[in-house]
Amino acid sequence: MSFPVRMLPLILAATALSACISPPVPPEDDEASVYGAFLAARYAGVNRDVASAAANYARALDQAPGDPTLADRAFITALLAGDRHQSARLAQATVDVGDPSRLATLYLAADQIARRDYNGAISSLNAAPDYGPFNTLMRDLLMQWAMMGDGQQLAAMDAANATAAPEFLSAHLWLHKAMLADVAGETQAADGAYRTAAYSSVFPRLAAEMYGNFLERHGRQDEARALYQANLDASPDEPFALDALRRLDAGERPGRRPSVPEMASRSLFGPATELAAQADMDLSVIYLRMVERLDPAYAPTRLSLAGTLERISLPEAALAEYAAVVEGPFRFAADIDQIWLLGRLARTEQATTLARRLVDESGDIEARLLLADLLRVQGQCPEAITLYEQVIADREAAGQGGDWRYHYYAGACHYDADNWHDAEAHYLAALDLAPRESRILNDLGYFWIDRGERIDEAFEMIMLAAELDPENGNVIDSLGWAHYRLGQYEAAVQALERAAELAPGNATANYHLGDAYWQVGRYLEAGFQWRRAIDLDPRPEQRDGLEYRLTHGRPPSGQPERAVTVTEVARDVAPTDGTGEP
Repeated sequence: MSFPVRMLPLILAATALSACISPPVPPEDDEASVYGAFLAARYAGVNRDVASAAANYARALDQAPGDPTLADRAFITALLAGDRHQSARLAQATVDVGDPSRLATLYLAADQIARRDYNGAISSLNAAPDYGPFNTLMRDLLMQWAMMGDGQQLAAMDAANATAAPEFLSAHLWLHKAMLADVAGETQAADGAYRTAAYSSVFPRLAAEMYGNFLERHGRQDEARALYQANLDASPDEPFALDALRRLDAGERPGRRPSVPEMASRSLFGPATELAAQADMDLSVIYLRMVERLDPAYAPTRLSLAGTLERISLPEAALAEYAAVVEGPFRFAADIDQIWLLGRLARTEQATTLARRLVDESGDIEARLLLADLLRVQGQCPEAITLYEQVIADREAAGQGGDWRYHYYAGACHYDADNWHDAEAHYLAALDLAPRESRILNDLGYFWIDRGERIDEAFEMIMLAAELDPENGNVIDSLGWAHYRLGQYEAAVQALERAAELAPGNATANYHLGDAYWQVGRYLEAGFQWRRAIDLDPRPEQRDGLEYRLTHGRPPSGQPERAVTVTEVARDVAPTDGTGEP
């Protein structure tokens, strides 16, 4: 029995998936069971639960074998979920029924090359359906590596020379040709193609990695060193270049020449990563999974895949990829990205534990800053201050330039701990490093006005912050509150109405607007804003002030009180990526 369901295409222009929907009316229990599994899979897919979607599509396919749409759905969702065993099995099942998406054949060939079944890969690709331009390129690259593995070296290189690629991908062919010649032992041809790739590639790191390995294997260490240093000069924190130079300095042996499957993974890595950089979509993951199948240990593929999974709202799959990066030069970057993602998912306790471990293991500045950020957003400012100030001191001792962000967050933490003297010193240091940074201008100007100090200078700073960042609700709220504290209530209302419009879910902006309305006699509107603010989950100290206002119908008598500070808002900013940038 065939299950007559057609689904909307999961992916875009590079595929040829059918797009019609024909809801069945299942007359039998087994059909109802298939339909139930299908609906469960669809529901899981809509909610980005790819593991459950994959399991339910596979269950539906088991009950309705031979249905091309179910086979394709089961294969694609298994691939998205990262289930390598199921992906290979389902790729074969999808090929057997016609490969509707034109992706299963490519993955099947990648799996066969990874298993050194080169003849099988050639047969699969020769029997493949028609493709669009991108898939045709991927098929050609896989075919040429399968031929190379099968001993057809000259035929593979001739085919590569005749291969065409979409214009934006043509630069990747030089590296592909160089690697083919390298494996074939055509040293002169490989050297020329590697050199062209190294100095024209859109992914210079990969080209430098492959060419540098070639140079080292042929005893040309000085040239390799110059290549690595040029790559490091262009990207000072590049893990690969740092590790390669360390290895040369230590006199270690060069790495072996990559195997045919590993070379194939590098050939596909460039086009697949280029696609992922242009569009965040499920299709990008599918191609990167092909690359990963060819060489699961290649860390840059894992990192690119994890970043793409994160951007398409599959965070659990992304975390699995970060955790799977092997020990080596890219392990630290994977740890940082994993901790950052955990912080964004509000799993701060787990993120903090991992960050502490990374600090203990590496002592690296980036790890310390990330830990400080995590502690800051959890209100653990004393320890965060220690870390920020250690980093500032270490950078000064090393003769490195200052960074306003470390002073800014250290100042915010000192203010939160009621240490205005040190807070002001850090804010001033940050302002000296970045005199037109709106956050510094906003915070320091606000605090001076709140304390009745340097009023004219402070107000000018807040006005400049609003000019630099006019769509930032927090900045406009500070401008309105500055007007309020100066007794300019009509101007305060105008600015605070704009702040509440820019940040309608911000309790502080609505709180301040309520007070401004009250000061100009708009009492009903003031009460509305206070009630709105109390419904927006204000902080405990804010809630106390709001409850007083709602009970008494007015702010406390006497000097207008400070409802909240911008530093307290800053404390709620999500942890940064270790550079201080949210």
